[in-house]
Amino acid sequence: MPNPLTALLYAVALWIPFANAIAADGPDLEQRRAEAMQRASATIQAEPVINYSQEVALWPEGSQVLQDGIKALAHETWAWTRPTYLVYSPKVNTSRSAILVFPGGGYKALAIGPSSTLGLYGADVCKWLTDSGITCILVKYRVPNTGCNWNSVTRRHEQPEIPMALQDAQRAISLVRYNAEAYGLDPDRIGVMGFSAGGNLAVLSSTAFAHRSYDAIDDVDEVSRRPDFAIPVYPGHLTMEHKNKTPRSIAAQELNTDIEVSSAVPPTLLIHAKDDPVDPSYYSQVYERALKRAGGSVELKLYETGGHAFGVRKQGKDADRWTDDALQWLRGIGIP
Repeated sequence: MPNPLTALLYAVALWIPFANAIAADGPDLEQRRAEAMQRASATIQAEPVINYSQEVALWPEGSQVLQDGIKALAHETWAWTRPTYLVYSPKVNTSRSAILVFPGGGYKALAIGPSSTLGLYGADVCKWLTDSGITCILVKYRVPNTGCNWNSVTRRHEQPEIPMALQDAQRAISLVRYNAEAYGLDPDRIGVMGFSAGGNLAVLSSTAFAHRSYDAIDDVDEVSRRPDFAIPVYPGHLTMEHKNKTPRSIAAQELNTDIEVSSAVPPTLLIHAKDDPVDPSYYSQVYERALKRAGGSVELKLYETGGHAFGVRKQGKDADRWTDDALQWLRGIGIP
């Protein structure tokens, strides 16, 4: 368990690049950034509301996939190169189900610092889940630029040569399922949830499960990487705008070709606010339409107000209802 000073320094380091990336491709960048920082300064907390029980490395230290990532990110100032996950377990009334949570940050950082609306180290979202009997697995995937991201210099979206964030997500799903008995879980009740860029990662991990994004290295990789359900919350990078396709008005209504929809995609609940200024709600609407056409099971909860990055923090807005709606949806599919 980290001491308070280490936790604070680490969280601040993660927050700085996230603040720089929060709305990088919008015309009102500076205004949005100022508003985000103002909200953050009003909600800083020094200690998590609950503590995780263990931190688990995703990759063996000598594995090629880990070493390749360390090499690829060596030139980055704020690189997180050794991905892990944090295990938060229910104290009572466990449902034997788990949700892997992917925080946002624009694939530039992990938004789990002291000002995060998910809580420090994701503790707030995990408290909500564990209070509902669900084991929460907070995934600290590699960054930066490990998924589709905005290059503020070239003014274009870029795709990484190595999809490290997806590699980490797939590995984490298999690793949690591999350890299901040790964690007191049913291996058929393991889902994913992600926020913003993490929402994109939840979409990718629940659609790209047919092909592993790295070469198998051990018995863990023989275990299924398909999540049993998915809850992308204000997900980003879902349209062909993110492939730099023009005209943008048309590209905005086309699903990003990185996303492989089929009837095999697990049950999906999409969460979005209509007034989101960073990841517009039509991202989720385009994905919802594509999933329905493919015969997938999908529901979209679209809220009038809530903005972006509301996480699990109450704002007195319509989106405050999303956590209750998500639990109701989970009960509808047999979880918790």
